[in-house]
Amino acid sequence: MTVALPLFGAFVLGLGARRWLIQHIAFLVRAQLSVGIGLLAVLAGWSFELSGGNLAAIGVLLAAQLTALGVATRVFRRRSDHALIAFWMFGNPTYWTAPIAVAALGAKAAVFVVAYDMLTQPRIALGIRLLRRHATVPQTRTTALADYAPTIGALAGLLLGRLVPAPDVVTTLVAGLAIAMSAMGVLLLGVSWPKRWIGRPQLALSFRVLALHLTLVPCALALATLAGIDLPGAVWLFALGPVPTSVVSFAQLYGYSPRTAATGLVMSVAAAIVLLPLAIALAH
Repeated sequence: MTVALPLFGAFVLGLGARRWLIQHIAFLVRAQLSVGIGLLAVLAGWSFELSGGNLAAIGVLLAAQLTALGVATRVFRRRSDHALIAFWMFGNPTYWTAPIAVAALGAKAAVFVVAYDMLTQPRIALGIRLLRRHATVPQTRTTALADYAPTIGALAGLLLGRLVPAPDVVTTLVAGLAIAMSAMGVLLLGVSWPKRWIGRPQLALSFRVLALHLTLVPCALALATLAGIDLPGAVWLFALGPVPTSVVSFAQLYGYSPRTAATGLVMSVAAAIVLLPLAIALAH
């Protein structure tokens, strides 16, 4: 409840300001990517502990997500918005998992999830590339730097960490900034929210996509656990969480269906709330 109320307030604020801000949504989304998420990427890379266990956990999670992305791209390839649907497979590390991990497991648990999201930004860059390639709204080359800023920031932070050890306070900064970016992302979600966002075709499609989202990655994590790989508890909050809130903003940005994105997001949040007790139990 402590986490949910501020985020809900940010969403309502975004809805209230939609009339004035929707025309600036492209600038706002890219400003958040290049400044807020870019800074978070640097801090996460700087404070990340390069241990064998963490690298193994990153490898398992990354392989599972890329597999889900490939399967989704193939299954839904005949749809014009298949690139946006494939992006759903990346889950919701910053806007959902990080705040809940801080509340349930502590700041260090959140750092792993944020660091995973930031340090494996090339996977997001792959998703962004698919979105840009199939976008119905023309994308200029000058916007690419903002779109790929988190990837650049993560690599810069990781290099900085090898040169100068991160102070302990950086862990707290990562957790705090992740929560701040959660609020900003939900505010932009409210700005991007379509006036009509639900329909029978969208419900049927979202059910199929979420069935894929909530089975492939969790099953891969379960198999890795049975194989003896020690996974951080926060990965279960991630795997059983909703799709990225950015899918609605990206739908507006790249010219995909905001209605499909909004329906899928609402259904995924509802499913994540139902599955949250199980995710927390597995995380412990």
